[in-house]
Amino acid sequence: MKWLRQPIVVALLLGLAVWSVLAPLRMLGGLQALELRAYDSVLSWRTGERAEPPIVLIGETEPDIRRYGHPLPDAVLAAALEKLLALGARVVGVDKYRDVPVAPGTERLNEVLRANPSLIWIFFVGNEEREHIPPPAVLEGGGQAGFNDMVDDPDGISRRGLLFLDENGATHYSFPLLLALHYLARDDIQPEGDEEGFLKLNGASFRPLRPDSGGYAGIDAGGYQLLLDYPYLDRSFATFTLSELLDGKVDAELVRDRVALIGAMAPSLGDYRLLPGGVRRYGVEQHGHVIAQLLDVALRGHPVMRGWPGGGEYAWLLLWCLAGGLASLWRVGIVRLGLLGLGGPALLTLVAWTAFRQGWWIPLVPPVLGWLGALAAGVVWFSSQERAERRQLLNLFERHVSPQVVTALWETRDEFFNKGSVRPDQLTATVLFTDLANFTSVAESMEPLTLMNWLNRYMDEMSNIVIAEGGMINKYIGDAIMAVFGAPVRRYDAAGIAADAASAVESALRMGEKLKEMNRIWREEGLPTVGMRVGIHTGPLVAGTFGGKQRMEYTVIGDTVNTASRLESFDKSLAPPDAEHPCRILVGETTWRHVREHYVTEEVGSCQLKGKQNALKIYRVLDRLASHSKQGPSP
Repeated sequence: MKWLRQPIVVALLLGLAVWSVLAPLRMLGGLQALELRAYDSVLSWRTGERAEPPIVLIGETEPDIRRYGHPLPDAVLAAALEKLLALGARVVGVDKYRDVPVAPGTERLNEVLRANPSLIWIFFVGNEEREHIPPPAVLEGGGQAGFNDMVDDPDGISRRGLLFLDENGATHYSFPLLLALHYLARDDIQPEGDEEGFLKLNGASFRPLRPDSGGYAGIDAGGYQLLLDYPYLDRSFATFTLSELLDGKVDAELVRDRVALIGAMAPSLGDYRLLPGGVRRYGVEQHGHVIAQLLDVALRGHPVMRGWPGGGEYAWLLLWCLAGGLASLWRVGIVRLGLLGLGGPALLTLVAWTAFRQGWWIPLVPPVLGWLGALAAGVVWFSSQERAERRQLLNLFERHVSPQVVTALWETRDEFFNKGSVRPDQLTATVLFTDLANFTSVAESMEPLTLMNWLNRYMDEMSNIVIAEGGMINKYIGDAIMAVFGAPVRRYDAAGIAADAASAVESALRMGEKLKEMNRIWREEGLPTVGMRVGIHTGPLVAGTFGGKQRMEYTVIGDTVNTASRLESFDKSLAPPDAEHPCRILVGETTWRHVREHYVTEEVGSCQLKGKQNALKIYRVLDRLASHSKQGPSP
């Protein structure tokens, strides 16, 4: 099951986990409120896109109520209808209940209604909260009455309109639809049924909303509902008061060939509707918006708003959850990560806006949350894994190498680090061995605690020199030190290998200089002085971690290690350490070839290594050449 640990697979699984949380949350309606607010925001971005709609409103205002009384007499309504017809209105709608005649003028009103089929009145189908309210009796059973029933979302905002309702086997047309159909009839546009039996006007099909269309989740989609996108939400319709109409103050050019609506516009009548964005409008205005949308679809090619069929919203959500998970693999600093986090929502918003202009309501909030959630989950997960791996890496190396080497190790960790251990690797490096001369006699002359403190001072100074020169303290063996140059950050070129050899030799020279200084201090403190031997060899070796989970260390093995150890212990009578030169440095031929141009050396002999046909030439490092000053480790 190694594939489950692959970063891409983990990222996808994290995205899937976020989707498994958000999908049920959306299905249960937990994100619907946010999605509806997002829908309102998208509506508000669309301004100035269309010409003036063919709608004119005649409002019953507070001054009209004081002038004509309430409810308005039938005679006043009859006069208003006659006036609008005379001004050339193509169709007139009355958004006022008139189930009971209001004398005087009832017969006159009836005659006007009978004579003009382009006059449409409202009625109320009724529900559990309110009883049925019929249209004027003269219109019962005819085609001049449309229902006024409306649907609101849970936040009270009208985002859906009803086109048809069934009652006791009878199908009723809505007030806005009936007015739109009468208006379109003059342009020879008749309602049709598409291949699925849904309403079609001039080639545009009006598919009813489903309970989960767009951002909705489990709504009551009873009846034949239409998603409202309010193409003229940013503007007001031409509006006049009832008194202005009856007093002849309305210009015929503003009424001719339009849909004229009469309705309440007096605050005391309380006929308000809440539109997207929290905009409060009168009920007659809301009817005007629905009619305008229907006419835009039929006459101007305005798309019918619809959602994805067949669970497309959930597939869209899954796509962005997976994308957010994959994006978490690209962690390149807090600023870029912030830009990445904002880039997803920005792109989603652009896609949603573009789709909206084409008539598709693509959910915005769930995929944004999916993107951000999966991105955050991935960043947290992979960052925690990186911290754990970094701790493991530091546990292996931080006390043995310089901070710069630790940083280099982390930057190249994918090349050698794997789940807390180092992949075995064959490389070329330089190994340095040190050992104290006559340490046994020194140890016997000192108290154990004093000996330990004395030895720790020595080890600390020598180790600092190795680390400063870019080497790695591999291990301490009693009074001996084993260090490696060229591991764990390996060299790939000859120049780098030569630089490691030079760093090892430089470390040995500095060790001798430091030991000379320490001997002077120890003499002043009455402590023993000491000499040291150093063996250095460059060659191939195998590096990696050894041990188990409870005890693991990084080390190197091979002939190069053995050779460096042999060089340190070679012929102890040769140039033994003394007070002036407390450190003897012997190097193998491969190391000598890398450093001979920078250091004063002399050949001192050779030795036959086990398993080798040719003897190893041995060189002693005496000093730096005058042209070669002290230097730090090569990068």
